[in-house]
Parts: sequence; structure tokens; C-alpha cells
Amino acid sequence: MVAEISESQPGISSKFSISSNDSPRVAAYLVVAFLLWQYLVKFFSLSKEIIDEMAVSVFVNGLELNDSYLSLFDSLRIIGPIFLLLFVLACNEYRTLFSNPRDWRGYSKTILMVLGFLFLMGLSTGLEFRAKSQGWLIMGGLLTGGIILVLDEVNGMVESLVATLKAPKDAKRIWLEAPIESSLTLIAISFYLVVLLVPVLLPAFSANFTIIFDNIVTFLSLLLLVIFLYSAWDLSLERHKPSIQDQKFSSTVFLFAIPFVLFVILRVIYLVKTNEDWRLSYEFMEDVGGFPVTNWPWQVDSTVDSRWTLYRAGLINSARATLFSIVLCTFLGIFIGVSRLSNNRLAAGLATAYVEFFRNIPLAILLFFVSIQIREWAPPFSDEFFIFEMFYLSKEGHWIPQPATANLVIAISILIGTRILTRYLDRDGVDDSDEGLIRRMAIWALASLVSLAVFLSGDFSIPELVQPDMESPASWYIVEGTGFKISSPFIYIVTALTLFTASIVAEIVRGSIQSLPRGQVEAAISLGLNPFQRLRLVILPQALRSMIPLLNSQYMNVWKNSSLAIIVGFSDIFLVILIMMNNVGKLVPLFMLLLITYQAGSLLISAVMNAYNARVTRVRI
Repeated sequence: MVAEISESQPGISSKFSISSNDSPRVAAYLVVAFLLWQYLVKFFSLSKEIIDEMAVSVFVNGLELNDSYLSLFDSLRIIGPIFLLLFVLACNEYRTLFSNPRDWRGYSKTILMVLGFLFLMGLSTGLEFRAKSQGWLIMGGLLTGGIILVLDEVNGMVESLVATLKAPKDAKRIWLEAPIESSLTLIAISFYLVVLLVPVLLPAFSANFTIIFDNIVTFLSLLLLVIFLYSAWDLSLERHKPSIQDQKFSSTVFLFAIPFVLFVILRVIYLVKTNEDWRLSYEFMEDVGGFPVTNWPWQVDSTVDSRWTLYRAGLINSARATLFSIVLCTFLGIFIGVSRLSNNRLAAGLATAYVEFFRNIPLAILLFFVSIQIREWAPPFSDEFFIFEMFYLSKEGHWIPQPATANLVIAISILIGTRILTRYLDRDGVDDSDEGLIRRMAIWALASLVSLAVFLSGDFSIPELVQPDMESPASWYIVEGTGFKISSPFIYIVTALTLFTASIVAEIVRGSIQSLPRGQVEAAISLGLNPFQRLRLVILPQALRSMIPLLNSQYMNVWKNSSLAIIVGFSDIFLVILIMMNNVGKLVPLFMLLLITYQAGSLLISAVMNAYNARVTRVRI
């Protein structure tokens, strides 16, 4: 079915047709436009309300009665750099800035936005803007920046302006020959500055702009909606080369995000100004902690040490649990993943059962189950379990001999130095001859013996069990300072994280191995390598290329999942921060500190894994 409307005039004919097949698409466009309009109006209205409230200063008898008041200069100093950073990332010109700084055309939009920001900062200190003008300065300025980014014709505008200054009589021809986007960019900047400056510099003409200031939300929402739809239409044509298409897509996303990001920033500023709990001040962390935290190697005194010391103790505990879990789940996951590919049906079946069970159970439930079972298996104090009079196991904790710290450091340093030496000897390639293998084995055997001798030569602190009353096990205790105590909650969290993550690591290992070409395994078999040699020398080195990025994500998950240690009462960073929240009540600063801590840990793990991945992928197969 086709509906047609036609008009006939001398020499003019027009025809408009809409097919019924286009109706769903048109309806979808209308729904999207309506939802987008509601989104723009909502967040621009909220931002406008906050700006109007913060812009009014009520100063009486030397006191500021408006708790939310913030000068325009301070507002721009906070909002400007954030949006400037987003703008630079969206226009993606920073690479040209660093690679070819002399070519200003490659980062002209960035230059224009930086100059514009500095210009507005100067205006905020030199001129007095009313609340309505401040709303236009901030929201209108961001929208103008978005228009500049979408039109992407700063170079054309600058070249046309320079040509006009050199030949004013040819201005009409110059701008007609220039791309339409250049003219629109100049019009957008000029209109923004006129509406901003005329009411301030020429108050007599301010009435001409009343309709804009009174309907600023509607005006900006309508303008942003038109620019966004134009940008989306331009993207749909796919008429640009890929690099420009990507830049225009980023510009469209930036344009869409302006109302929401602006509201979030303004809301946070408002809360910080009006709510004491939102102020990011950490003076309270200098006070005495007041609650016990088990830690190694630095013991914490809750009656003397500050909250920063307790924070450090919780951070070390989380890092220890994460590191142990990562090492154990890696070895266990590789073993189970390889076992799933075994020709032995029993081994493959058991490995599959392990993966399917632990992968599908929630970690919190697994942690609870592990803690209960280990607590049941551990003997009570009355039935303490001493192994060789050196290892003590009980429900109250577990003690092992503690070596001398200096000897332990020296022993580890010897092994690290040996590793550095072998890498130096192999700088020109690995010597896989019989003589080279014998020499390498001799070096490592000697280093291991020396390291072990240094380790065993130190004094060991053996746990000493004191039994004042043989009839009363409750009076028994381990002498303070003897042995090294491993707390039960630490064992619970490490065991649960290891069992849970190993099931996922096993699937990563299995999938990576199965993705290898069959010819690689056949070639290894033809060389006469046994199964272990094939796995160690051929299969795993190649599978690492696809394993490492996936393992990176799982290792970061181990770090974040360690926060569940609160279930078993382990003094990790999450539990320490949570206790501080209950004691002090500074929720926002402490949550921000916790967020930064977990972000920093995840980034550190990612950096280490990416460095190792770069080393693995550097070798061509």
C-alpha cells in the first residue's frame, strides 16, 4: 500500500510516498527521538536547578548563608578539566600531538577547546555573571564544544577566517566555497559568545535574550537533539574513512553523555558543599584505630597505631590471600584442565565433575561450606595435633616453624640471582645441546643446594605449647613469639578462592589447548617426545597466547572476590574499612578509599599480566 501526494504547477512536480514497510522504522525513530528528548530535558533541568542554587551568594554579617554557594571560577575549575579530558579522548588528537607536534592542524580542535576553557576562566574572574548567565556559560559552553566536535571542521573555519582577514572583499566567495560545516562551526561559537557577553557588557540589550534564558533547558535540549540526530544520520551513511568514522562515533557518544555527566558532577559538588559526610577529608585516619587486626610481618597495636596502619595491615592481608590463591589455582587449574583432555576416562570424568561442581556454586556458599568443613576436621585443643613437635594444628589456629627473616631473604635472593644469570647466558639463544643442558642443571642444582643450606642454617622459632593444667585445655596456649601462626580464616579464604577459580582456569586451559592445530601435536609425536615433554615444550607455550588474556581477568576476579573474606572474619581490607565505617561514619571517603584500593590492585595485576603477555607474543611461532 502506497500513499501519494502530488502537486502540479508549471515546470514543478513533487511526489512524496511512504511505504507501509517503512512504518515500523519510522515509528522506531519517533520513539527514540521521544525518549532522547525526555532524557535531555530531565538532566538539563536537574543541572540547571543545581547551578541556579550554587550561583546565589547570601552574605550577611561576614557569613555565607548559602551552604551550596560556589563561585563560577571554582565551578569551572572542577567541571572544565573533566570535560576537557573527555573532549580530548573523544576527538582522539592526542596521538598527533605527541607524534607530530608541529602540525597544529592535527590537533586543532584540542587547541580550540583549551583556549576556550582558558577564555571562560578569565571571564569568570573579570565579569559578573548572574545565575541565568552562569547556566548558559556552563551548559551552553559544553553544547558548543559538542557541536565543534561533531562538525569536525575547525581547520576549515580557521583557514576561511585567515583568508577573510587577508582579503575582506572576497569574504562572501571564501565562505561559500568553504564546507558548510565550517560556517556552522563559526555560527555556533559566535552565537554562544553573543548570548553570553551581550547581557553582561550591554545590559540595555539583555531583554533580547530573555526568551533564551527563560527557556534555556528547552532551547539546549532541542538544539542537542537536532545535532545528535544529524550526527547519527551522518554515521549511518558510512561515507567517511574508518578513522574519521570512529572519531565521529566517539563524538556522538560524547554529545549524548553531556547532560548525564554534567548532572553527576554538579550533584557531587552540591553534596560535598552541603553534606559533611561527602567531604573527602582523611584527617580521621590519623586517629587511633581501636580494633585488633592480625598482620604479618608488622604486628598492629590497636591501642597505639593509627587507622592508616590498620588500613595497611588489611591491604597486606588481602594481597597475601590473593597471591597465594593465584599461585595455587594456577597449578591446580592447569592440572585439572589437562586432565579433562586425558585418554583416561576416570581422570577426565573426575576433572569434568570438579569443574562442573565448583564453577556452578556461588563463591559465598563455597566459602561458608569450606569454613565449616575445615573447622570440623581440625582437632580441638584437647586433641591437639603436633607433627614432629614442629607443626601445630587445632581449631584455635595453626602454627609452623618460623625461619629467620634474613636467611629467608638471602635464600630467595640466590634463586632470583640464578634466574638472572641463566637469562644472561641465554641472551643469544638457549643452548639445547647435551653440554648446555648439563651446565644449566648443574647451575640450578648448585644454587638450590646453597639456597637450601642458607635457609636451614638460620634459627627457627618452634611453636611452644604451654599446658598449665592438663585437666583444663582452655588454659593451654602457644607462647607469644614462638612459631608462625596461620589463622584459620586465612586458610578458609585461600582454599575457597583456589577451588572456585581453579575450575575456571581449568576451562581456560582446556579451551586454549583444544584451539591449537592438531598438526602441532602430531609434529611433537613425530619427534619422539613423551606426553609430558609435548605438554611442556610444545602445547603449553603455544596455548599461553590465548590463555594469558583470560587468566588476567580471572586473577583480577580473585583480587576482587577476596572481599568475601568478611564471611569468615578474615581481616582483609574490606572488613577493616567496614569496621571503620561503623566506628567513624565517614562512608563516602572510606568507600572512595576502598574503590581506589581495588582499582589499584586490579590495574597492578593487569599491568603484570600484560607485560608477560607482551613477552609471550613477542616470540613468533
